Amino acid sequence: MIVDPSAARVEADFQDSDFVSGLETGRWRVIAYTFPTLDFAISATEPDGSHSEYGFRAELSNYPGQSPTVRIWDHKVNQPLAIDRRPKGGQRVLITFQHWGSDTVYRPWERMTGPHNNNAANYPHLAWRPERRLTFIFEDLYGILNSNARARCVRTAA
Repeated sequence: MIVDPSAARVEADFQDSDFVSGLETGRWRVIAYTFPTLDFAISATEPDGSHSEYGFRAELSNYPGQSPTVRIWDHKVNQPLAIDRRPKGGQRVLITFQHWGSDTVYRPWERMTGPHNNNAANYPHLAWRPERRLTFIFEDLYGILNSNARARCVRTAA
């Protein structure tokens, strides 16, 4: 049986120690995976300090040569998360999860967003490169979704 190299790379990424650590510490979880679709959730801190999680759907065709397409996803109704239910918080949160033309996560590593407004060229440290792994995406989303916790700590300490 011939294995799609993209599927094999995803499986290898699932075994990466940093990815497994994120699973074990509850930062993220895999909901379902059937190549090329990966459904996952990332834990979050809301502006009021409460904890929640948000679902995502990634399309991984031609991975890692081509970056994933990632949408914030409502797994209960199997469609993109309604605009009024998307994460709230600082400007970084609002920009990342805004509703825009492609309605994908607005990050320079994302397949549709990278070329939009030259995001990948303007933010090369966040642009997709084939040597990157799924952990890069999960950690980036985790950091954004938990930036409310950091902002809350700074406001409380002030």
